[in-house]
Amino acid sequence: MLPSFVPAHKCDDKAIELLRKTEWSEARPYAMALMEWLEDINSPHFNPIYNYLMPHIHELAAEFCAVFATDDDVWKTNCIYLLEKARVPVKDPPLLAMLLRMAENPTTGEIYHDTSQAARELAQEWNLL
Repeated sequence: MLPSFVPAHKCDDKAIELLRKTEWSEARPYAMALMEWLEDINSPHFNPIYNYLMPHIHELAAEFCAVFATDDDVWKTNCIYLLEKARVPVKDPPLLAMLLRMAENPTTGEIYHDTSQAARELAQEWNLL
């Protein structure tokens, strides 16, 4: 069962209020559940969760890799945009390998949903290409 600071549905504004007051150390084990809200940029919880996760993105390499291993190209793209906000590149080798794969050898869906373009831009920004 998820804690009350992880939204259960799109109208769960109480969870967002609680999340804003929750210490990262308490929320960290539920980072993947929070990242699931990044699948839909139109979700009312997208921005608050995006902003909550932003200071901690260097700790989320495993979660980013889990997203990048899915077939959900929109979710991948949204997560790449979150990574773009990092002032310092994430140096996790598996994450970098997945990012380069999307940039250099994208799937049809990654091309269609601009995932490959976002990955290329981030890889260039991080001097990987």
